[in-house]
Amino acid sequence: MCGYNVLLPQGWDTQGLPTELAVQRHMEISTEDVNKFRSACRKWTREKIRQMRQAMLLLGYTPDWSFEYRTMDREYHKKVQLALLKLYQMGRIYRAKHPIHWCPKCKTALAKAELGYKREETIFAYIKFKAGENFVEIATTRPELLHACVAVAFHPEDSRFKHLIGKEASVPIYGKKVPIIMDDSVDPDFGTGLMMICTFGDEQDVRIIKKHNLPTVDAVNEDGKIINSGKFDELTIEEARKAVLNELEKAGCLTKAIKIDHNVLVHIERSDCQTPVEILSKPQWFIRITDLKHQIIRLADEIEWVPKVMKKRLIEWVKGLEWDWLFSRQRTFGTPIPFWFCEKCNYIIAPTESELPIDPAKRKSPVDTCPKCGSTAISGAKDVCDCWVDSSITPLVVAGWPDNLTYYPADLRQQGSEIIRTWAFYSLVQCFLQTGRTPFKTILVNGMILGPDGRAMHSSLGNVIEPLEVVEKYGADALRQALLTSSIGSDFPFNWKDVKYSYSFMQKLWNACRFAQPHLIEYKRMGRKPKLCLIDKGILSLLQKLVESVTEKMGRFQYDKALQELQNFVWHELCDYYIEAAKSRLHIKGKSERKRSAQYALYIILDTVLRLYAPFAPHITEEISHNLFGESVHESSWPEANQDLISSEGEEAWLLLKRAMSSIWKLKSQMKLPLNAEIPEAVICYKTKIERKLLIKIMRDVKEAGKIQRLKLKSSAN
Repeated sequence: MCGYNVLLPQGWDTQGLPTELAVQRHMEISTEDVNKFRSACRKWTREKIRQMRQAMLLLGYTPDWSFEYRTMDREYHKKVQLALLKLYQMGRIYRAKHPIHWCPKCKTALAKAELGYKREETIFAYIKFKAGENFVEIATTRPELLHACVAVAFHPEDSRFKHLIGKEASVPIYGKKVPIIMDDSVDPDFGTGLMMICTFGDEQDVRIIKKHNLPTVDAVNEDGKIINSGKFDELTIEEARKAVLNELEKAGCLTKAIKIDHNVLVHIERSDCQTPVEILSKPQWFIRITDLKHQIIRLADEIEWVPKVMKKRLIEWVKGLEWDWLFSRQRTFGTPIPFWFCEKCNYIIAPTESELPIDPAKRKSPVDTCPKCGSTAISGAKDVCDCWVDSSITPLVVAGWPDNLTYYPADLRQQGSEIIRTWAFYSLVQCFLQTGRTPFKTILVNGMILGPDGRAMHSSLGNVIEPLEVVEKYGADALRQALLTSSIGSDFPFNWKDVKYSYSFMQKLWNACRFAQPHLIEYKRMGRKPKLCLIDKGILSLLQKLVESVTEKMGRFQYDKALQELQNFVWHELCDYYIEAAKSRLHIKGKSERKRSAQYALYIILDTVLRLYAPFAPHITEEISHNLFGESVHESSWPEANQDLISSEGEEAWLLLKRAMSSIWKLKSQMKLPLNAEIPEAVICYKTKIERKLLIKIMRDVKEAGKIQRLKLKSSAN
C-alpha cells in the first residue's frame, strides 16, 4: 500500500525431529526401512503443509506463493549441501570424537542451542573419598557416575585443601586411584569445596578434563543406561543413582543424601521431550565457529532489532559460546551430510559441486584409500544435517543464491523469541561465512502466545487454543486484532475478551458504514467539494493527525498502539459523536452545503479509516470498501496526512461540541429521557471570549445534535 514491490516468501522447515516421531507414532512405520520411512515422512509433511496453507489463507496471510520452498525437496538439498561444501573448502568442516550433548529419548546428538535448564528436585550426596591416611568429603548430584571419576579438584586459593596437592584419592566402591588437582573453575562455596570430575557429569567436567588432559571413561550409552561400571551396567540413570547410594551406605562412605532443587540440562527445544541430556563422547560432524564471536557480534550491531532488548539475548549467547556447531543428527529424514570420511583418521572426502545433491551412504567413495593415512576404511556419512543447517540458508535461497543475490540482504526477518539462539544465530553465521555480510537489515522478534492460563500451550495441559476454533466463532479479523493487543516481543496469554472486543468493534464499524452508504452514494453523484462546516474541519483535522500517528507507529512495528488509536478514533470520535452530530445535516432534503459538508467529511473519514485498518482486518475492510467505493482496499494506497485539512480552530470547536453533547446526554439520562427527546431550552456556559465565539459558530450544530429548540450562551464568570 506504500508503493513497494514486497517479496514475502513462504518456506517450510520440514525435516525436524517432530516429523519423524509423528510418522513413527501415527503411521507406525519403522526407521529401519529407510526409503519407506522417508517416503512416509514426505507424505505426512505434504498433508500438514496443505492443512497449514489452508489455515493461513483463511487467516488472511498473503505470502508470494511463487517463492514457496520446502527443505525436504531435492533442489533445496542441493543448496544445503553446496553451503556445506563451501564451508569444507574454507576448512570449517571437521569430524571428530568429541563430548556431545545426547538426548537418550530422541536418540540423537543435540546442538547447545537446543538445550535449556529445567528446575528439578534431585539428590545431593555427600561421599567420603580416602586421600592418604585421611578421608575427604565430596558433594555431588551425580553419584551414579562414580565409576567414571577421573580426578578430584579444588580451587587453587582454597586453603582447606592445600595439604592434598600432589596426592591421590581412592574412589569409594571401586577403589581406583585418581589425582587430586587444582582448577580455578571450582566453586569453593558449592558443597564441600571439593569437586568430583567424571566423564561426563556436565560441561564443566568437559572443560577441566580437556584442560588437564585427563583420561575418559564411557559411562552412559545412547539409551541413557550405565556402562563400564560392573554390577550397575544396564541400569537407567535413576536406577543406578539409587543402587550406588545404597552401596555407598553399606560401605560406610555416604555421609548424607539430601534433596535439593537443581538446574538440570534438558532437551528443551521439544516441549514434549524435556529429557535430561547426557554428555557422551562420540564421533560427530562440526562446523568451526568459535573463532567468529567478534564478527557475529559486529553483525548483530549492524542489524536493527525490534524490540532492542532481543539483540542482548543473541550477544549473550554468542559470548558464552564454547563449542563449535555440532550439525550431525542420528536421524533418517533430513538432508544427507555430503561427505565420505576415513574411519581411521577422520580425513574428509568431498564430492564435486556437479554431483550434488548426493547421499554418500548410498554412493561409493570417489577414492579407495585415504589420501592422508592410506587406510582403505572409507565410509559415507550416514548422519543427516541438523534442521538449523537447512533453515540457516533461507535468506540466501530467497535471494537467488548461488546464481545471484538479487534480494540480499533481506529487509526484514520475522521470527519468534525462542529461536534467537538457533535460527537467528545460525542464519547470521552461515550467511556471513557464505557472503561476508549480514543476511537481514532488521529482525522483528515476536513473543509466544500462551494459553489463557498464562502457561505455554500444550495438549497435556488442556490449554491449547486452535486458531480455526476462534475463526469459526468470531472470524479471522477478530483473531488477528486480538493477537496484536500485546507489544511486539512480549509473551502474552490468549484472551477471549480481546477477541470479543475486536468482534464488537467490527460490528460498530460495519453499522457505521451501513448508515453512511446511501449518503456517500448521493455525495458521489453530486461531485464537487463543498465549503466545510467548522466541526467537519475539526474531525478531519484529527483524522490527519491519526494518519500521521498510525503511520509512524506502523513504521516502528508498534502495531498494538496503532490499532488502539485507530479503534479509539472510530469508536468514540466517529461513531459516538460525529455520526450523531451529523445526522440532522445528512437527512436534510434537497441540496444543502451543510449536508454536502457532512457527506464529504464522512466520505474522507471512512475511506481513510478503511485503508488504515486494512492490514489489521483484511476481510471486513475489503467487503466494506467494495460496498462503499466499488474498489479493493488492498489495491489502494496508504493514506497520507493532508496538511490543508489541519485546523486548530476546527479541533477546538469539535471539542466544545463533544463537551456540550456529553452534558446534554448526561442530563437527559438523569431525567430519564430518551436521547432523541426534544429540549425546549438549554443554556451553555462558556469560560472565555474565544469559547463564546466558537460556540456562536457551532450553535446550530449543538442545537441539532442535542435536539434543542432554543439555546442560550452564558458566561460562567457571572
